Amino acid sequence: MKKHILLCAALALSSFGLPSCSDILDQKPLDSYTDTAVWGDLSLAESFLNYCYLRVEAENTNGVMFCNYTDETYHMHDYGTSTYTQGRVSCDNYNTGWTEGKGNTWSHYYGGIKLCNQLLEDIVNTPAHTDSEKEWKNQIIGQAHFLRAYYYHMLYSVYGRIPLIDHTYNLDSEFKEERADMDDVADFIVADCDKAAELLPTAYKDASDFGRATKGAALALKGRVLLYKASPLFGTPSREKWQAAADANKAVIDMNIYSLKQVSNSDEYADLFFDPKNPEVIFEKLYDEKGIAGSSASLVMQAPSGPGNGYEGWSTWQPTYEIVELFQNADGTPYKPAETKPFTILQTTIDPDSGEATQKEVTIQASDVNPWEDREIRLKANIFYDGMLWGYGDSNREIELFEAGAKGVIPGKDSRTGETWWNGTKTGYNMRKFLSSHINFYDDTVVDTTPWFFIRLAEVYLNYAECQIELGNNAEALKYINLIRNRALLPDATGKDIRTEYEYERTVELMFEGQRFFDLRRWKKMEETYSKEHWPTGLKIYKLQNGTKIYYHNPEAVQQRNFDASKNYWWPIPRYELNKSTLLDAAPYE
Repeated sequence: MKKHILLCAALALSSFGLPSCSDILDQKPLDSYTDTAVWGDLSLAESFLNYCYLRVEAENTNGVMFCNYTDETYHMHDYGTSTYTQGRVSCDNYNTGWTEGKGNTWSHYYGGIKLCNQLLEDIVNTPAHTDSEKEWKNQIIGQAHFLRAYYYHMLYSVYGRIPLIDHTYNLDSEFKEERADMDDVADFIVADCDKAAELLPTAYKDASDFGRATKGAALALKGRVLLYKASPLFGTPSREKWQAAADANKAVIDMNIYSLKQVSNSDEYADLFFDPKNPEVIFEKLYDEKGIAGSSASLVMQAPSGPGNGYEGWSTWQPTYEIVELFQNADGTPYKPAETKPFTILQTTIDPDSGEATQKEVTIQASDVNPWEDREIRLKANIFYDGMLWGYGDSNREIELFEAGAKGVIPGKDSRTGETWWNGTKTGYNMRKFLSSHINFYDDTVVDTTPWFFIRLAEVYLNYAECQIELGNNAEALKYINLIRNRALLPDATGKDIRTEYEYERTVELMFEGQRFFDLRRWKKMEETYSKEHWPTGLKIYKLQNGTKIYYHNPEAVQQRNFDASKNYWWPIPRYELNKSTLLDAAPYE
């Protein structure tokens, strides 16, 4: 009997550490499964497959996101991210963040590949007698091909050239693998995607299988990988490569089983990311209400720091001033900050070591015009800003990110000078996207089950549009750009500067989803993004004696960044791996 993939991850066969939910567990001891037993029963083989899924790491599970390496956010508590953002990475210093997928990337994903290789080797002789058993077996094999492709695509995206291993090693084997050429890596992944697509259904018959990889997921992953292959970082772009990427992404669109759910306001747009049944989702990470397979960490990492249900966060992932300024006006025109004028305020500064506050009178250039009025709906859906209503139930209140600008004014509850100042945002913003106000966080029995979308239709549309721009088919590209803009209640892009219009749409639509890190790299724009004039900064909001609020862009960077274009486009292979084989080269780091 097959069960939901999340529940299967809960139980383990101790001899393998394998998750299983099969009824066969009622018949045999949990600690006595041999290879013969596992690969002699489809239920146990599927349990092994469920274990293979556990290396798929969601961005909202832990404390580090790929957007922490870009101009989208500033990571206030670091968690190892400054190893990359300040250019300190090397073969001896490869931990770029406190998650397995970012701090131990090479081992984490090759560990997943090893499991997939073992399954693909050993399931060959697993008996399948009936048509339904044969279908089930093929689906297990198809999912293993997809997962191997997914893990290789993660390695390809950050290392480029990597060893391609499609078999397991025994204790007597000698490791003699070399890094394959980048095009060969992409082609290997594409072949796995094609095999997965051949074997997987568009949707599973059994509702308990919801969340497993499908034919659409395999084809969409293929489209992403071929987009990377065609991009400048991964080799020499060519019309042939762009056409292959276009065809692959169009194949997903032409399945006609995914669609953009339409919205009428910012709250409805925000709610798109809480719904695992959202019709545009192609591959996602699910969580269950018992937290067996983990849970979303969005509350603690994103929420404003003040009191209230839905608050008390650490402001870890802070949207930058620059990324918020990017959002267009509601009518689709570029946003331009209001004119500033001099204001004399009483400024409070808190010493981070002693917690002591000092005040001094300063004159700043600020505006008294609210910068968030009449902006496009994705701003409010993605960003927490001062004065915005937030919170669960009775805790629904205005977010208070303002600081006191005059004597007698009480600073905002969520501000950098409020009662929980140490967790107050330095950029003047908190991240809203992925964080639901429908969850009672004061109920200890409640787990945040907000899913994580790895691939959705909006990305596929944008991938296809980029390919068409590169192929010179601007009208076709514009069609798909405008499908996304119109869903966000924006007028059509004109196509007069289609590359800029496209990059705007990709940046805003996929904001904080982990895509921009890979986009900036494959476009070879990271050195520009990391240059001093683009270091992340913040907004200060001051409340005056008469209740007026003024808005001041503090030009002082909240974090200095450094990027060596000769090395840092790629992550370094860890020293321990280089020591295993003299055939592995350490380029571009050594």
